[in-house]
Amino acid sequence: MVRRTFSPVVVASGHRIVPLWVLWTLLTVFFLSGCATRPYAGKELISAGFLARAQTQQQGTFRVTAAAPDAAETKALTGLDLYEQGIQPIWLEVENTGSSSARLALRSIDKDYFSPIEVAYMNRKKFSSQGYRDMERWFYDNRLQRRIPAGESRSGLVFTNYRKGTKGFNLDIFRNQQATSFTFFLPIPGFTADYTRVDFSSLYTAQEIRELDEQGLKTLLEQELPCCAKDETGQLDAGPLNSVLVGTPLAVRRSLLRGGWLETEVANSMTQLARGHRFLGRTPDAVFYVDRVDGNERLQLNLWMAPWRVHNEAVWLGQVFYRYKDKPLAMALREKSDVLRQSDLIASIIGESVSADIDSAQRFLVQNFWYNHSVLKVGLVGGVGVRSQENPGVTSDGFVYFTLGQRAVLFLSEEAVAMDQGRIIYTGHKQLLGVMSNE
Repeated sequence: MVRRTFSPVVVASGHRIVPLWVLWTLLTVFFLSGCATRPYAGKELISAGFLARAQTQQQGTFRVTAAAPDAAETKALTGLDLYEQGIQPIWLEVENTGSSSARLALRSIDKDYFSPIEVAYMNRKKFSSQGYRDMERWFYDNRLQRRIPAGESRSGLVFTNYRKGTKGFNLDIFRNQQATSFTFFLPIPGFTADYTRVDFSSLYTAQEIRELDEQGLKTLLEQELPCCAKDETGQLDAGPLNSVLVGTPLAVRRSLLRGGWLETEVANSMTQLARGHRFLGRTPDAVFYVDRVDGNERLQLNLWMAPWRVHNEAVWLGQVFYRYKDKPLAMALREKSDVLRQSDLIASIIGESVSADIDSAQRFLVQNFWYNHSVLKVGLVGGVGVRSQENPGVTSDGFVYFTLGQRAVLFLSEEAVAMDQGRIIYTGHKQLLGVMSNE
């Protein structure tokens, strides 16, 4: 039998024998270098179509206009798929009609924003050397400058971290040791937040709305409000109403924005599940969530506007709880007997279940808003009823829970509040001190 062997020296070049591996190396370098010979040419910002969606706000001598391109518009503008890289540009124009210069705090928009040169560097391998230099120049020239001289305006791009949904952000402008804060919520084409389908102005008539003070709210929450939302039939427990927010719609949205909460689309699977939860026969007006990047849990907040006002500010009832991104551990309990629910085995399983400990989710909500400077006043009231690990509650959609039976009440501010300025009310519940210290 003849055995064939591979010879690495097979190519002749003139009078020389060239090893095959050298040829393959040269060809590889040639083709790879061919991929990096592209020039770069970004588009003119002034002609970008997304600027037609710009929103403008004015406070005092500052006028700010903002717009955000979607993924396709970003690629058309920059020639780069920045959304795929987790980068979302926003465009801002800031006009300073005051008599002294001002400075923008870009960190107020996104504490982990990308510098223009950083974005160019991340994409350097796609272009030739000259193309890379041209790209650096384009990103630098189209950046938003931080200093705004008196009587002038500046415009440009800020490169933020991409987050799905409406582009919400704050902008702080400083002048003479004074801060002026703006908050924008810019819609992105292709995304419709669930709460945009609700006409909040027509949910209740003037006769249906009850005006309350702080003590009146506490009494209502403890003595009149049922413990839980209901299912579609109005009969079954759909989970405790364990959180209450008091504040204007802007205060609520700003608080959620500061805390990193994300909106939910109308067709989102979470929204579909949440529609099985009812208050006054109505599905949640809004669903927000926070994902844990290092785990399998998602913190979810279902919100309903209630027919009450405290000092002329809206009251929002909430359910806050953890949900596993995949199947919940105790889902099988939905159709099991009461004996099984009360067994030591089930109590042990529930004790290890993040989704069952709804008080833990409630504590996260309080601390999230408190540490992100949104809370004017906070307190705990009763009204839910105690459910122990040995005798847990089971929701209509099959989730098991235990709780000390309290509702967290948070009075929210449109403006940032220093942590030591927030007040604890309803102090009859000593557990609040543990909530605030994460004990």
